[in-house]
Amino acid sequence: MTYLLDWTNDDRPYRLNVPGMLSVPYSLELNDLCLFTMNGFTGPEFLQAVKDQFDQLYADSSESGRVMALALHPFVTGQAFRARYLDQALDYIAGHPGVWLTTSDEIARHYAAPPA
Repeated sequence: MTYLLDWTNDDRPYRLNVPGMLSVPYSLELNDLCLFTMNGFTGPEFLQAVKDQFDQLYADSSESGRVMALALHPFVTGQAFRARYLDQALDYIAGHPGVWLTTSDEIARHYAAPPA
């Protein structure tokens, strides 16, 4: 194990006090299970929350990278009446220059790699 996603306290990876361990950002705020089932969000509200989160982090990233964790569960967002809002959110994010659509594994590898 080289990283964990349990600390929901930052939007950038960082090294833990355990040798070789990283914290990779994770968000409960954009977790579809929380938004839809616990907070009762509609599809349009989910889409707006994702856009608002992205817009702020994208602006913040002008000086250094940011991670926007989007926790998705197929049994939640994959429902036919919700899926189009995820598609719209991903299209919105991918439509911005410089965005790296990736996984937590790739983020951890990139952050842990020695500077080029």
